[in-house]
Amino acid sequence: MALRGIIFDMGGTLLHFSPPGQGWEAMERLGAQGVYYYLRELGYDLPPEEDALDDAWPVARGMWQSINEDDVSRIKLGYQVNELARRWGVSDLEPEQLEALAAAYMEGIRAIVSPLEGAVETLEALRERDLRIGLISNTLWEGRYHRSDLDRWGLTPYLEVLVFSADVEAWKPYGAVFRHALEALDLRPEEAVYVGDSLYFDVYGAQQAGLRGVWIEQERSDLPDGLDVTPDATIRTLPELIPLVDSWRGDGAGRS
Repeated sequence: MALRGIIFDMGGTLLHFSPPGQGWEAMERLGAQGVYYYLRELGYDLPPEEDALDDAWPVARGMWQSINEDDVSRIKLGYQVNELARRWGVSDLEPEQLEALAAAYMEGIRAIVSPLEGAVETLEALRERDLRIGLISNTLWEGRYHRSDLDRWGLTPYLEVLVFSADVEAWKPYGAVFRHALEALDLRPEEAVYVGDSLYFDVYGAQQAGLRGVWIEQERSDLPDGLDVTPDATIRTLPELIPLVDSWRGDGAGRS
């Protein structure tokens, strides 16, 4: 069946959310710093800053590792900042304070968001080929915040469907979130390709849902122990996707 659509991951695929030359752990530390400063301004007695920020990565990693297909309702930024505060000895926060902490977490990170090289040009080239284009992002943030990031860098006009896990409470690598996007784009799995930087969440998830999975190659694999995943294709930069898509469309582009 002919290739009709391309669906993208967001962080690490279309947009950078980490400081230049650094990874996810640095991003979490930056967000936690905003939470720390906000609580300190409220007068809370907190651990030394460096010790406190060392908690950022274990908390974030623990939440992501807790994702399962049946219970994702608590995988939200409010839970994450509440757990950080609890580790720092703050346990009496009201809902409006947690919302403010989430905003403080996002503020520092959003200041460094930037597009990957060739993102706009790649999306434009795909639209010129009359392909349906969408996005699925695993994110603790409400989608409205990410939409503004995509708007700021001129990516939104090329994306017909935006699916954010925190909004729909469905997460990669599980099939429901892929089905959500496919239905919105009027695509069958075999008509679509998913592009992302994670072998597990993106490539494995897409392949399990019946899509082709294209991996933006990374130095480190994020695969669980014992899981072996082979991407349908591997690229290093987004513009490399264009000739790949053209080759697949030329040979029918679908799995038989």
